[in-house]
Amino acid sequence: MIGPFRYATAGAILLLGVARPLSGQAGFPVDHPAPTAGAIPAQEYLERRAALTDMMAEDGVFIAFGTPTPDPDYLPWSQNANFRYLTGITEPDAGLIIEKKDGQITERLFVQPKNPAREVWDGTRLGVDGAGALTGIPSFSIDEFVPQIDSLVALHTTVYTLAPFLTTRSSSQMLTRDQQQIKNALDHSRAHLASLAEPLRRIRARKSPGELDMIRRAAHISSLAQVEAIRTAAPGINEFEIQALIEYTFRRNGGEHPAFSSIVGSGPNSTALHYRNADRFMAEGELLVMDIGTAYRGYAADVTRTIPVGSTFTPDQREIYSIVLSSQRAAEDAAVTGSSWTDVSAAAASVIAEGLTRLGLIDAPGATYICASARTSNLCPQYELFYMHGVGHGVGLDVHDTDISSFETFQVGSAFTLEPGIYVRTDALDYLSGTPENEAMVARLRPAVDRYHDIGVRIEDTYIITDTGLERLSWAAPREIHEIEEMRREPAGQSRRNADVINWYRDTEEH
Repeated sequence: MIGPFRYATAGAILLLGVARPLSGQAGFPVDHPAPTAGAIPAQEYLERRAALTDMMAEDGVFIAFGTPTPDPDYLPWSQNANFRYLTGITEPDAGLIIEKKDGQITERLFVQPKNPAREVWDGTRLGVDGAGALTGIPSFSIDEFVPQIDSLVALHTTVYTLAPFLTTRSSSQMLTRDQQQIKNALDHSRAHLASLAEPLRRIRARKSPGELDMIRRAAHISSLAQVEAIRTAAPGINEFEIQALIEYTFRRNGGEHPAFSSIVGSGPNSTALHYRNADRFMAEGELLVMDIGTAYRGYAADVTRTIPVGSTFTPDQREIYSIVLSSQRAAEDAAVTGSSWTDVSAAAASVIAEGLTRLGLIDAPGATYICASARTSNLCPQYELFYMHGVGHGVGLDVHDTDISSFETFQVGSAFTLEPGIYVRTDALDYLSGTPENEAMVARLRPAVDRYHDIGVRIEDTYIITDTGLERLSWAAPREIHEIEEMRREPAGQSRRNADVINWYRDTEEH
């Protein structure tokens, strides 16, 4: 899934995942990767909390809120990423307090108590004893959370929080539940707020081996979903059928849920970056873009494939696809230890700009147009008319997660995506400032836009930098033109059970 902004622009790649036979299936088969870790242990969660308390500049009390039960309680629910990262708790209505006083750390976890009358509706709860045994944190009923907040805030001058700050202590702005509870406590104390949101972002940026293993699993299951979709898409099928197959494949193989809203767009919808309606019947001669990813034990992957709705790419589609694939390879070559997002973005953009020039979609790799009013004369690169987003993003408990490279350079342990694209919208030239220069440019570029209109191509993989090079985690989903076309010619068949992958779930259960 593409990010909302572009990064600033300005060796060889080792792909550890290599295409190999997938048991019991014909055509482009692959083996499943061997997982390297089980459940993330309680000790790792303890170390995460310790790293956070080290960021508390002075004594005080840190307050974190889990996600509440939705109202009504049968709506979809998932734990917020920060709370899950610090505790491992995946039940609603939980809270965490960490008190730092004279160098001593006291932790308190608050959860729903056992309640058979509610558990018959919602399922078995950990309860206070179960939460304490699982996490090693002294645990209490959630009913005690707010009273303990009030009493501890009264004892300290600093309250640490992850919630966005209130503008004033008496603000009448719309408050979240977390903000309201903190505000209520502050109203009866002399304490001031301090944020640990940015320190926690930096801590989360460095993924442990266990976290990287979960991302690897998520990427592989997302790739299996791409394989099922590539085999199944056909003229006359609706986008929602492919979305349903993808998300079914996630869950069948142990994925918790989509890590973000699935993007399944055909024909003109292939050029809409975050298209979500998924309700169009696709036709021969069109492209289908599938930007999808599952969450596995909370950890996200993000994998995009673009395929022909028919059995082969048209010559025009093949030209644009080849440019995007070359751009992704250039980004891979640039994504090495010590490089930056600026380096990677520049490598990808350079290939795209040169390719668009060859197709006549822009005047030259460095060509610009007037992208504001005639009075301001701001210039923008022409290639951004067809490639207008960042080249990638970190992944983790959020699909757009922080990575080491978010703050420094790429390092061993960096987990991220690379996702260049080209999108030739029919109206790409229709809304530019009406300057003489722009009008002349539109006249030059219009024939190429008319030729390649409604061709949208994005290719995205999830990666980890290891001691031996760049590992492309989503290798099981074909991206070469000949591989995709070979798979498109296969009979759709019925989705097969991946027993080895499903059994990963046993290996990662917390006990």
